[in-house]
Amino acid sequence: MKTLHYVAAALLGLSLTGCVSFNPAGPIGDPSQKASTPRQQAVMVDQVVVSDSSIDAEVRKNLGSQFTAQLNRRIERGEYFREVISFPATLGEQDALLKLEFSSLKGKRTPHPGYFPGAILTLTGWIWFNGPIYVDKYDLTGTLVFEDAHGKTLASSQKTLQLKQNTGLWDDDYFNLALGATQLNELVEELLQDSLQQLPSPPQGSAQ
Repeated sequence: MKTLHYVAAALLGLSLTGCVSFNPAGPIGDPSQKASTPRQQAVMVDQVVVSDSSIDAEVRKNLGSQFTAQLNRRIERGEYFREVISFPATLGEQDALLKLEFSSLKGKRTPHPGYFPGAILTLTGWIWFNGPIYVDKYDLTGTLVFEDAHGKTLASSQKTLQLKQNTGLWDDDYFNLALGATQLNELVEELLQDSLQQLPSPPQGSAQ
């Protein structure tokens, strides 16, 4: 009888899983560490663009607004630049405009193929010993550009994060209400670091 109860529990667990598509919505958090030396120029963060056509237009607009505020905070907290300015301020000759676009924000959660037989054969031990229950897949693409006050590109980076990871009962992402936030932040950090390395330093004595 106990065996039947275990099997029933496994089947109940299976019924709670399924294929779910979602769009990672952040938040874009603070950087893990600050820049060693701030660049001696100001930066303005342009409105973040979400151009993934699979997302509803109104949702894209709302995500763009949220990401813009969060990215502003990340740049400020990271102390990458002497100053972060915002409209109606205007860029000086040595300042930079940061543009960020997400052309793909796709996530998908599916049951792991070994979950059902594993849970049955191990009398749910598979679940309690953190065997994979889900497979989480991510397809994220972003482009980050720095421009000068005249619209000339100073640095540009485009990166894609395609990831497939197993998630078990005791993993952080199992009950994560902000699923995909870690992966989105990883993409943003890669874009930032790559573009900052390309960004030419302003001439000495040009700080305003």
